[in-house]
Amino acid sequence: MCGIAGFTTPSSEVHNVLEAMKRALAHRGPDGSGTFIDGHIALCHTRLAIIDLAGGAQPRVDLATGDALVFNGEIYGYPALADELRRSGVMLRDRSDTEVLFQLIRRDGVRGAVARIDGMFAFAFREGATGTVHLVRDRFGEKPLYWGLAQRQLVFGSEVSALLCHPALSDNALDYLAAYRFLLFEYLPRTGSGWVGIERLEPGTILSWRDGRIAVERYWQPPVEQLAVDTDDAIERLDHLLRDSVRRQIVADVPVGVFLSGGVDSGLITALASEAAPDLTAFTVRVAAEGLDESFDETRHAIAVARHLGVRHEVVELAAADLVQAVDAVSERLAEPLGDSSLLPCWLVCRAARRLMTVALGGDGADELFAGYPNFAVQRLAPAMRLVPPAIGWMLGRAVAALPSAAGYMNRRFLLRQLSQGFGEAKGRQSFLWMAPFSPNDLATLWLRSALPENARNRAFAPIDRGAAEAAGLSAVDLLLHLFLVTYLPDDILTKTDRASMFNSLEVRAPFLDRCFAEYACALPTGLKLRGRTRKYILKRLARRYLPPAIVDRKKHGFAVPIGKLIRTLFRERCCDVLLSPAIPVADWFNRTALEALVDEHLAGGRDHGKKLWALYILFSVAARRRTRPSTTTNTGVLTAAR
Repeated sequence: MCGIAGFTTPSSEVHNVLEAMKRALAHRGPDGSGTFIDGHIALCHTRLAIIDLAGGAQPRVDLATGDALVFNGEIYGYPALADELRRSGVMLRDRSDTEVLFQLIRRDGVRGAVARIDGMFAFAFREGATGTVHLVRDRFGEKPLYWGLAQRQLVFGSEVSALLCHPALSDNALDYLAAYRFLLFEYLPRTGSGWVGIERLEPGTILSWRDGRIAVERYWQPPVEQLAVDTDDAIERLDHLLRDSVRRQIVADVPVGVFLSGGVDSGLITALASEAAPDLTAFTVRVAAEGLDESFDETRHAIAVARHLGVRHEVVELAAADLVQAVDAVSERLAEPLGDSSLLPCWLVCRAARRLMTVALGGDGADELFAGYPNFAVQRLAPAMRLVPPAIGWMLGRAVAALPSAAGYMNRRFLLRQLSQGFGEAKGRQSFLWMAPFSPNDLATLWLRSALPENARNRAFAPIDRGAAEAAGLSAVDLLLHLFLVTYLPDDILTKTDRASMFNSLEVRAPFLDRCFAEYACALPTGLKLRGRTRKYILKRLARRYLPPAIVDRKKHGFAVPIGKLIRTLFRERCCDVLLSPAIPVADWFNRTALEALVDEHLAGGRDHGKKLWALYILFSVAARRRTRPSTTTNTGVLTAAR
């Protein structure tokens, strides 16, 4: 796992810029770094050593041809590809997956290589013969890659912070439409980065730059065609594919462990991983801060799974001070807005795990592949809810808001309030509004009219509407499965996991997102995923082979913290200092009276605006970092439209 960055047509400032980019990505690769510069391109790489600790150095360059590669991620099953390359006469300089990818691209081309490989990856490859630079991202978006185009010059990197070190992009402003979209979704869907002129490369995509021009193509999308399968045969096939995935992903030259939350997904991965590596350690974090609601704690379930499986189990107790450290670390390092508050416990579990391991297996992807969220069951009502006038939803939301504040994970008051935001909307939009921190009506009140983006509501939903058009003709549930795979999974869940792990120099792998397993899961009939009120039906049938019924049948529980209560207590001073500061660049976009009312109502305890205030806190924190970020040199570039 690594950090990569680079740019074309380097200037006299190239060494300073590359060093600044490396510093911005140092947390992604503390074990080493490297650079490559010629008259046409500059590349840098920071390394977290996982495979072939003595080899694997980057950038990988052939000086005779000019071919060059920087690569972040892991290629699973690469030894078989290495054997194939050797049989075809290719000499490999070391036993790393980096060398395998480099030589595979040189032999088969970028498109031929990505068709062959499985893994989590983002890479940049420069063809020496033509000067073409290719940026490539894995199928589900496990590894990030951002890019910008300024004066026909391509700039790219693993995180936005690296791109902002480049003089052509260093003065770029926060994008006010992206800020509106973020407050609506809690994350930035699809190409959004939060910054004018910087985009996130979408999963399954190749971007090619040559002589200042770019072309973008999708090499993979989630399958939408469904198979006709027997249930028992499907369970056997899933079992085989998941076993194979875990067996390939547990390979490393450093300690490997597994995250265990006490749910079906992490429990199933732990069961299969412990068979493949009996001495493996399962890892659980319990946040034991005084006053936190016990409904957020899953530790006892994790202990039950570990005992049932007979695996070594580490439970790390964390206190209030740890939560405060998480807030400070996240707000100081995020270079783009991500408002999912479960980033905090994810950061804590990754920090604690890093003391024992360098690689951890996790359960990401199962809910999106197998309809695990409550949204999927409710989505069956989406066509009917489309017919309900939005005014009914507004009145329901007002009535629920007047009820006394409720505590506990996913309490009914919270669920009713969120559900009310989707009435009257298109079936592809409803579920996203159910999860939204702010409804469009809320934002119309909060945002100053003079600063409100033109036609903000429809423009904000454009990435979701584009995804819905890609899956036109599907049922309401199948549509949501597709939308979650191309937006919520890569842009919230996997982004959260990447930042939480990489901020702690830890690699986290997702066996459920193995190419063969995931493609087969995508193609299973919806009735095997959502049956009656049972979500993840077929995955739970598989899990019964390995886990106690009490674990398989228990209600889904997200990895969450009571953010509303924390803003009233541990985070109170930090949130107030940031949200009420008029000096932060985005503060003048908002109605200060409305913002102060949100803060006051929440702190008084009568209303729970925790989800809203946390999203605002993250947005303001990112803006504050923009104000204080040092420049490497004077900006002499003029930003042009990227696409």
